Amino acid sequence: MDAFVLGGGNADKDCRVAFGGVDTTDGESGVVCSDGDPACDVDGVADGTCRFAPSLCTGVPVEGCTPIPIESIDVAGLPLAPPALPGKAGACGATLDVAVSAGGAVGVTAIARSEGALRDVDYLNLCCRTAAGPFDAARCALAVDPAIAGCAGPLPAAAVRKFGRARAAILRAAADPRHAKREVRRADRALDGIKRIARRLAGTDACGDALGLVVSHAVATIEAGIRGAVPSSASPSRRAP
Repeated sequence: MDAFVLGGGNADKDCRVAFGGVDTTDGESGVVCSDGDPACDVDGVADGTCRFAPSLCTGVPVEGCTPIPIESIDVAGLPLAPPALPGKAGACGATLDVAVSAGGAVGVTAIARSEGALRDVDYLNLCCRTAAGPFDAARCALAVDPAIAGCAGPLPAAAVRKFGRARAAILRAAADPRHAKREVRRADRALDGIKRIARRLAGTDACGDALGLVVSHAVATIEAGIRGAVPSSASPSRRAP
């Protein structure tokens, strides 16, 4: 396997399931691609769309992590097909042709189980851009529908509202970097609230863990974005959840 994204979660479990055919650029889950860049845009043409070719894999080689047999993988978001389960290490499902319009993003979560226990939870965010900007990864992290966490029912309305508030704040930060620190604080407050909701959900449904990864990825990309937008200042302090 030439390239893969581990997708976040516990380091000693992250080899159990991963996303093949893509290389992370931002954090453990983000792939930010410039339209036409042959390193990530499969067709290598600047045509307003980035094409990705991800797959869902099990048992990837990662130092400090021992693969185990996986019996089931629940996928939400992009319809990635798992390999035959339980399968051998390094097995991948079919490659999916994914087209993402410039300025857009898509995502997928995978929740893996075996012997009735949760074994790994992973998240992949695919982002397409034209000109590079400091908040590209953060904008894409918040462009997805948080329902890709894969809960059996709808997400709590409060989580959806807060995700929307964070998205709007980062769009404002990207549009006017003069007010970036203020907007980042607003986004952080909203995402802290979703983290608390995710922890409560995780007590009864692994989708809470998946939602936590979606939010953690957004927080990490926002922190990187504010460093790029205001390089001479420290990132704003974050309130404890």
